[in-house]
Amino acid sequence: MNSLWTLLDWILPSVRLSDDLEGRYLTDDGYSVASTLTAPRIRGQYSQELRRDWTRERDRERERELDRERARIAIEDREKERQRAQLLERENAALQQRVAALERDLQSARQSLATFTVLSSPALPATSLNVPNRIYRTPSPNPADLRTSYDSLLSSYKVVHRALQERTEEVASLKTFLSKTDEWSGAQLLQGLRDLNAEIVQLAASAAEEFASSLDRRVDLVRQSDRELLNSAIGPAMTSLLVSRDHSSDPTLVQFAIQAWEVFCVGRIMNAFCFGLPPDVDQFLGSMFDQMNRAGEPQATASRWRALTHNHSRRFLPQRPDAPPGSPPSAFLQLNETNLRGLLAILALSGCTDSRGVHRDPLRSRFGAALARIGERAERIAGAVREGVMSSIFEVTWVNPGSLARRDKEEKWFDWATMENVYAGHGSERSKVLCTVEFGLACLRRGAWTDANGVDTRPKTNGSASTSANGAVANGSTESLTRSVLLKPKVLLESVMDIL
Repeated sequence: MNSLWTLLDWILPSVRLSDDLEGRYLTDDGYSVASTLTAPRIRGQYSQELRRDWTRERDRERERELDRERARIAIEDREKERQRAQLLERENAALQQRVAALERDLQSARQSLATFTVLSSPALPATSLNVPNRIYRTPSPNPADLRTSYDSLLSSYKVVHRALQERTEEVASLKTFLSKTDEWSGAQLLQGLRDLNAEIVQLAASAAEEFASSLDRRVDLVRQSDRELLNSAIGPAMTSLLVSRDHSSDPTLVQFAIQAWEVFCVGRIMNAFCFGLPPDVDQFLGSMFDQMNRAGEPQATASRWRALTHNHSRRFLPQRPDAPPGSPPSAFLQLNETNLRGLLAILALSGCTDSRGVHRDPLRSRFGAALARIGERAERIAGAVREGVMSSIFEVTWVNPGSLARRDKEEKWFDWATMENVYAGHGSERSKVLCTVEFGLACLRRGAWTDANGVDTRPKTNGSASTSANGAVANGSTESLTRSVLLKPKVLLESVMDIL
């Protein structure tokens, strides 16, 4: 009730009743409304107080909002700092792992380089990389310390990475000389050599069979130059058999003579360091390769040197002035002509009376393509032996017949370990070698070729103790190259005279 009356008192104006007033107030003025009221002044003061309270409350609310916003921002900043610190820790750990891995790779590269003897100077020591030895500790949670540690690790990583790149480039530059990757396998070389032998046999059989009916011993077309040519190629014994025997009924000896001539003729390609070079240059390069093997150079290094030298030497081989682009060098064209001349000499010494067999042009038109194919196959095999094999040294082998023109007049006796008799099981094998009719293949690796007394125990093929086919020879020391025969050369023995 008091509140109600207070509200009414605040709303309604102040009115006094007449009977409540004294006598002097009983006039009409007593009923007049006072001109100055106190209620509006009280209400205005209250409104101002309300506004001031509302303003203060609003300001306090804003302060609280600002405090909450500042607290939220502070929490977010702390969370960002924490995440950043964790990120830096992870980056530091990753960098430590990368630096450790690079150091392991660098150490492995140093160990690999230490085994390479082809370097002109020893490998740089580990201190030359200027990589300080650091002890990696658990990073501090302080972001400033983490940033410093991160920068230090990044700098160390760049230094180690740059050093590893230099070592990698150095190793890559050595791969050319130290790689043992073979472009040709032993099986491929064997197959290529068998194909060459088959090509030679096919040519010899075709020529002997084609001119067998025209072989007449009563006609003498023998020239001294033909005899001298064949004496140095297939041996005087085989030449005498061609001249003295009648081959009209059985041209087998003629076929073997043609095979022996082809072995001698294309064997010049196998025997040279790079066929077509001047003889003194070819001999010098072959001696250089021999010296590298004698000096104990790594086999891969010597083989790569020979491959590069052979590859670039072929580009300087002279061409005929009138030869079209891409034609064989003049040395191979000359070899084909020599090959044709030898075939002509064999037919003449065998008593051939057919004009196609005693004149060069008809013989070239008939067998020129086959002779060219044989030369191309021989060139391909010689290139593969010199440029396509780095892991070992392969050698195309054959046994040169005895010749009065040769410096070594040593007689070649049949050796079953390194040769194969064409007529195995027929006739005595305790006989001298008459000629070689098919090529063989041998592989040479590091080993010993001298006995306890220092006597050279190398097998002597191609007419000398040195392995002349690929320029590989044994040195005078106790450790050199050992030979393993992959394909024995087929030889014809002098005992064949008792069979044919």
